[in-house]
Amino acid sequence: MPEARPAATVVVLRGGSSEPEVLLLLRSRRVGFFPGAWVFPGGRVDPDDSLVPSRGQVPGLPEDGRAWAVAAVRECFEETGVWLGDGQPPDDLRAGLLARRARLSDVPALVADLAALRLWSWWVTPEDEPRRFDTRFFVAALPPGAACDVRPDGEETVAAQWVPVRQALAECALDGRFMAPPTFRTLEELASCSSPAQVLAHAERRSVRPVCPVLRRDLPGTDGWGVLLPGDPEHPDPRPVEGGTRIVLRGGRWVSEGSG
Repeated sequence: MPEARPAATVVVLRGGSSEPEVLLLLRSRRVGFFPGAWVFPGGRVDPDDSLVPSRGQVPGLPEDGRAWAVAAVRECFEETGVWLGDGQPPDDLRAGLLARRARLSDVPALVADLAALRLWSWWVTPEDEPRRFDTRFFVAALPPGAACDVRPDGEETVAAQWVPVRQALAECALDGRFMAPPTFRTLEELASCSSPAQVLAHAERRSVRPVCPVLRRDLPGTDGWGVLLPGDPEHPDPRPVEGGTRIVLRGGRWVSEGSG
C-alpha cells in the first residue's frame, strides 16, 4: 500500500449575507490525478511550507498541522492568483512558484493569514489507489468587495468559475459536472449554509477526523462503482459520517445514499 502524501485543499467562498459562491477550478485533461474534474484549489504540502511566515492560527488545528494550512494558502495563490495573507506578491512570484524556481519563504514580507482559515474535513485516499493523499480541507471567506481576479495557471488548471454552492450541486446532478467524491460531498455539506460567515461558524463546530473511503467497483444498481464511508455496513469504521454513507456513480452523476 503506497504511503499517503500530505496535501491541502482550500474552499474559497465569497458573498455577503446571500448564498455563498464557491471557487471551482477545472483540471486539465493532461494531468494524472482526476483529469477533467472540477476541484477546489489545492495540492501537496512542500517542505518549504514550514518556513513560510504566518500569523494567527486555524481554530482547533494542532501546531503540527500548520504546514497543511500554509500549503492551502500557497496552493490557492499558485493555482488561482488569490493571495490569502498580508503583503503584495511580486508580479513574477507566481510563475516562479509554478516553475519551482522560487519559494514562498523567499519573500518574508508575505505572511500567510492562517486565522482566515477554518478546518472543514480530512480525507485520505483509499488504500488500494496507486496515488494516495492525506488531505486537510479548509474553508476561507473573502471579505466583501475584495478583489477576485482569478486566473487559472494554464497547466494543471485551465478554467475557473465562481458558482453558487447549490447551483454547483445542481449542475453536477443535471449536467454531469464531473467532480471527485470529496468535492461533491463538501458541496453537499456547504449547501445548508446561507452565507460565508455561516460556513465559518459551522466549521468551528464540526468534529473533524480522518475519512478513508473504501473503493468499490461492483456496486449493484450503479454505473459500477462508488465509495463507502464510515458508518456504512461494509466500511470497517462504524462511526458514521454526516450525510450519506455511500457516494455512488449512477447515470454518470454522483449520488449520496445511506444515512449517517
